Amino acid sequence: MSLFNKKTVLLEKQDFTIGEFDITVDGAYRNIVTFPMKVKKGRKVFVSVTSDNGVDVSVVDVNGMNAKYSASVKEATIGPVPARESGTMALVFGVYRGDLAHVTVEAWME
Repeated sequence: MSLFNKKTVLLEKQDFTIGEFDITVDGAYRNIVTFPMKVKKGRKVFVSVTSDNGVDVSVVDVNGMNAKYSASVKEATIGPVPARESGTMALVFGVYRGDLAHVTVEAWME
């Protein structure tokens, strides 16, 4: 591995639950979870997702546009997703109201 192909961690391994009932939020379910990621122009973003129930995953670019979308993901590595500009990209996870999923996610840039 050369100096210029270094793997940079964007999101440390995270375990979370999505779709829990919560009366304090609109719709009464926490069915959307987001994670921001600082990226550099010209690099490629990869996301590893494991879930016990299908979860929708979207990688949103710096301009707020959907760069990559995967539906009902149980186990996948999404990418490469090019970072066309430096800035903050985001990972958005969603499930239908009433569904529950335990998710493990990790993101990196190469």
